[in-house]
Amino acid sequence: MAREKVRLGFPADGVATLLLDDPPHNFGSNELFLGLERGLRQARERGARVAVVGSAVDGYFLAHGSLGEVARMFGDRELPDDPGVHGRVLRELDRGPMVSIAAVDGQAWGGGAELAWACDLRVASERASFGQPEVNVGVTPGLGGAAKLARLAGEAVALELVLDGRPVSARDAYRLGLVARLVEDGSAVDAAVEWATWLASRPSWALAANKALVKAARDTPLRDALRAELESFVTHASRPDALGLIRAGQARYDAGGDSFDAFGLPRPDAG
Repeated sequence: MAREKVRLGFPADGVATLLLDDPPHNFGSNELFLGLERGLRQARERGARVAVVGSAVDGYFLAHGSLGEVARMFGDRELPDDPGVHGRVLRELDRGPMVSIAAVDGQAWGGGAELAWACDLRVASERASFGQPEVNVGVTPGLGGAAKLARLAGEAVALELVLDGRPVSARDAYRLGLVARLVEDGSAVDAAVEWATWLASRPSWALAANKALVKAARDTPLRDALRAELESFVTHASRPDALGLIRAGQARYDAGGDSFDAFGLPRPDAG
């Protein structure tokens, strides 16, 4: 029996971790992505609301796609068992109901960077690096390294990464807005789980609806996106469970509280 290449865990209520575990480099093979697909399905079945994708291999998130598989596919014309699994996994991370966080604590080039771009949020350690090196071997990105990157950081940044072919540091990625949080080496997964635990404590319907709203707005003309946003607000503000939370917030104001009390938010000086 083949060893599972993705470790699935549930460190907190509503939180799943999927750690890539295919040493020494975590290449993005068909088998690895099939493991990710199984893990994401199991996480959803067990009620996870936030999924953290990280690595159990020191120094690597996902190094890049498997060059050997690509050579076989297009040289010998031998298709893998399931050639669409990479796209399905990235679509699930991007469009599925679970909020997805990439915890990058090492190399994430090519398909590894594209796996990170597909996630909703990205946490990276100082030693992490991101790159689209496909131009160096005469090809183009194939899983969002051009299209998704252009939407995340703009045309100029996307062109720089895909034309230059050299990786950028985590700090540069943070400066470009590609990474949401920059943390110490070795702490990316822990930091992502801490953030995921906070997110998962929010109302589950609101998490899924807010994610879907932003994703839809990305590909929709502004007028239509604004209309959809208003309709979503009306729909969710009419829910009995949401109304209960809204009324409870007002009650905290009435009792002398402030906005942090009303929305149940930690104060900045409280960490």
